Amino acid sequence: MEKRMARVQKRADDTIQVGAWKVERVLATGRIEGGGPLNVAEECRGHCCRHGVYISLPDRDRILEYAAAVVEVMDDTQPTDTGLWFEDETHEDEDFEGGVCIGTATYDGKCSFLNREGLCVLQLLEPSLELPGGERLKPFYCRLFPVTTGYGRLEFDDMCDGVRPCCTLAADGPTRAIDAYAYELTEALGAEGYAELLSIARDLENGKLPSR
Repeated sequence: MEKRMARVQKRADDTIQVGAWKVERVLATGRIEGGGPLNVAEECRGHCCRHGVYISLPDRDRILEYAAAVVEVMDDTQPTDTGLWFEDETHEDEDFEGGVCIGTATYDGKCSFLNREGLCVLQLLEPSLELPGGERLKPFYCRLFPVTTGYGRLEFDDMCDGVRPCCTLAADGPTRAIDAYAYELTEALGAEGYAELLSIARDLENGKLPSR
């Protein structure tokens, strides 16, 4: 299976410290070919999600809790049998809540939660649910991509680099990565952390900080 674990290999430290996170510098200084992951219809079509993703067990359990509502928004390319939604095997990984993750299963050549338009039904359903205490139906790592985590770092995940413009770095691209991935970075860093990263990026661009 081609799905990418959230854990990534350790790399040379080229990061910016923001709170508890080391943010890969390219997320602050790089550019991308397109407008970013929120341009789903024009650029994305859920390509990065097609092979399934790894999620925490609490994320899985929350999805199953709302299974009846999830089924209601699925189309005929998706499995309504909850037994086909997740893989059987779990994996130990400290990046996930509880230290264990599980993969979403693929069905009809795509993640079981992607509809024929390449849209995540969990994301489509979530606004209509009254989830308690800030809970989310769409799993954390699904919300982050193409940002991922590993060993205390936030990194650009190059799994789809060169495949779709929303996830492809390009030195002369029209969009700054820090703008394209504003939603994803805010999910991880919080609003204050993202604002701090923006400030650091401006200083780097203006030569007020060393480039490395």
